[in-house]
Amino acid sequence: MSTTPRKGADLAKLVATLVVATLAATLGGWWLLTGTGAGGVDGRVFYTGDRPTSMTIGPNGWFAYADDDGEWVEHAPTGERWGGERLYGAPVLTSDGAAVSTLGPDVRVARASGVVVTEGSDLLVAHGDKELQPGDEVEVIGLSARHAAVVSCLSPAGEARLGKDVPGGRLVVSGIALADGHVAWSHDTEVGCATRLATLYPHGLPEQRHVLITPTEETTQALDLDTGTIARTWKQAPRGRVIVRQDEAVHRTGDTVTVTSLRSGKELARTSCPGARLDGIGESGGRLAAEGTPLVRCGDGVRLLGDDGFVTVDSPPVGESQEVPDGRSVVFDRFLISRSGDSLTLRDALADKEIGTIEVPDGYRISTNDLRGRLIGFYRPADKLLSDAAESAHILVDTRTAELVATTDDDLSPGAEVSTDGYAILGEYVERRRNRPPRSHAWLVGVEDVQRPS
Repeated sequence: MSTTPRKGADLAKLVATLVVATLAATLGGWWLLTGTGAGGVDGRVFYTGDRPTSMTIGPNGWFAYADDDGEWVEHAPTGERWGGERLYGAPVLTSDGAAVSTLGPDVRVARASGVVVTEGSDLLVAHGDKELQPGDEVEVIGLSARHAAVVSCLSPAGEARLGKDVPGGRLVVSGIALADGHVAWSHDTEVGCATRLATLYPHGLPEQRHVLITPTEETTQALDLDTGTIARTWKQAPRGRVIVRQDEAVHRTGDTVTVTSLRSGKELARTSCPGARLDGIGESGGRLAAEGTPLVRCGDGVRLLGDDGFVTVDSPPVGESQEVPDGRSVVFDRFLISRSGDSLTLRDALADKEIGTIEVPDGYRISTNDLRGRLIGFYRPADKLLSDAAESAHILVDTRTAELVATTDDDLSPGAEVSTDGYAILGEYVERRRNRPPRSHAWLVGVEDVQRPS
């Protein structure tokens, strides 16, 4: 018996459905076995894209990214956006959404109203030594509300590169006015171009007036970015012995830690204990935002810098494992974190106030290299049976409310690029394998609104 056209169509649909279901089951099993399923992020997601390497976090809710239409700078809380043209590299973003980038020896300050370019020759003119020539590259090492600080290698031969031993070359830090791009000041460090003067400016950190530089291995200096002068010098203080938070400098000498005002030179606080150590703050070059808290390790406890001096907390800092053991507590930044099973209780140790409880399963570690601020990141390295790819699951927590900002699958890239005021970039990259092309994803997640400390 022949089928009617309608019944034939229905039969065709049934066959197609069965084929699709079979393929889905087969492919689903293949994805499961190879551990390469698409990653996912749950939470407050402001942006998704497929170019994680093009994304850059900034302060005050700003971030930069690229898509098929160009390169953009966007404000996550409001959706305000500008751009479309090339930004060059990973720009350093300001709190008002300007983008500072470098191209060879030149510095570019771009914003919605246009671009100003400071050429390498302008840096040389401001320095004033007619026997030198501009370098071949510059790097941003600091950002204040008024100036971007860039370092370059000036030398008699010219076209010198940073990190190279150049005859007659020396490192010069220049202050570029964000408003119009003129060179406001020039500071000659009087050290060779192979010196590692400062770490690159950490994206996501808000503007600060001072930046730490280390012209020698045993000397640290605080450079004032408004004047181009050295505000303070510490001898026998290698990198890691000094932390700057706004206008405060925290310095360790032996078993004693002192806090000094970089404006007045007045000592603000002091504490001592056997074996005192300043808590490391990742690769941020001794920079700590207003949201972060200086922490001194003292034996089995810590001392936190509060408004009226140091406060003792009788719990250990986060250990090398970066985990919170069940039934115990650790201190990270200003927070006392306690575990009971899969629950973590977050407490503000300075205010002696409980913030709340969140679900963070055992095995997650604290992301201690993230910028200290409103978010605490937890990660868990993925267990891979058939793959040696470096992958992780992430949990991001708002420290003001103990609410989850984002949770992820376990196949995202390790690490998150975090701002101090509550935003983060998460990424996933899957390499080419067999007949499968590579793929990548990126997400911008964060808090609902920005609330910077006054």
